[in-house]
Amino acid sequence: MAPPRVAFLGTPSVAVPSLDALASLQSIDVVITAPDKPSGRGQNHVPSPIKTQALRLGIPTLQPEDWNSLNTKDAWLALKIDLAIVIAYGYILPPWMIESCRLGVWNLHFSQLPRWRGAAPVNYAIWKGDDEVGVSLMKISHALDAGPIVDCLQRPITLASNVPGLLDILSRDGAKLIEKHWSDLRKGSCSLTDQDENRVTWAPKLTKACAMLLPQQKALDIHRQVRALQPWPSVEFDLDLETLKIRSVGLIKPSELPSGTITWSHAEGAWLTGGDGNAVEIVSLQRPGKGIQGALQALQPWGHQGQKQLLIS
Repeated sequence: MAPPRVAFLGTPSVAVPSLDALASLQSIDVVITAPDKPSGRGQNHVPSPIKTQALRLGIPTLQPEDWNSLNTKDAWLALKIDLAIVIAYGYILPPWMIESCRLGVWNLHFSQLPRWRGAAPVNYAIWKGDDEVGVSLMKISHALDAGPIVDCLQRPITLASNVPGLLDILSRDGAKLIEKHWSDLRKGSCSLTDQDENRVTWAPKLTKACAMLLPQQKALDIHRQVRALQPWPSVEFDLDLETLKIRSVGLIKPSELPSGTITWSHAEGAWLTGGDGNAVEIVSLQRPGKGIQGALQALQPWGHQGQKQLLIS
């Protein structure tokens, strides 16, 4: 029997480990990725990390702009794909595409489904104080992130965890899931477990509004919010007439200062007091038009040491 015809759909760097793993297991007939995007001052069109890696591996690529167009449908159906793997592709796939693959369309989702369905699962897992996060291999259904689960791997979330670091680990864990279950996937014999709809939580797409700092919240909640919103949109606060982004945080310690007080000195470092009598250590900041700097360096325009009260909305 001829091997199944396989497509890989993905866009960012988190999908690269799985593309590499799949390419080592099976000849991939096509890679589908997002169109090249303009970047930088020159607005030169830059390929996605997946396109770059697919070209390096010698795999043909397609970059449809609209899955609802007849041209895209005709191009896809002409490929006669039996099985598709989807990882952070960035487009909603139409029902006809899902139904066209006799061995199914499979997705790696970076959460312990059914917890944190949606666009930003790792961000919300950190932000809302989960003890762990995972990557789930699931069969795509018509409802968003609702298909049955093949397997899931978990990783702990600590006070040092941030989104880029966890996604790097989970992307490699996801590749291991594909390697582990590939034989059953290509034979159509995977064991599936339905998701518990009573345990569903949602992780919607991040917006600029998420960046608002609420100094009256607990220090631990501020700490989580900062780590959850890296690299974008980043937690922000206004100091006089300038908006600063908090890029990284460190320790938490007791504080007798009012909530929203930021203090800094060479002896103690920079600290922001929350609403529960504790303060968060600010390790790095970013001023408008500047790169990321150590907190004391970024705060030098306000003095080598000082204390300011942030506005509480």
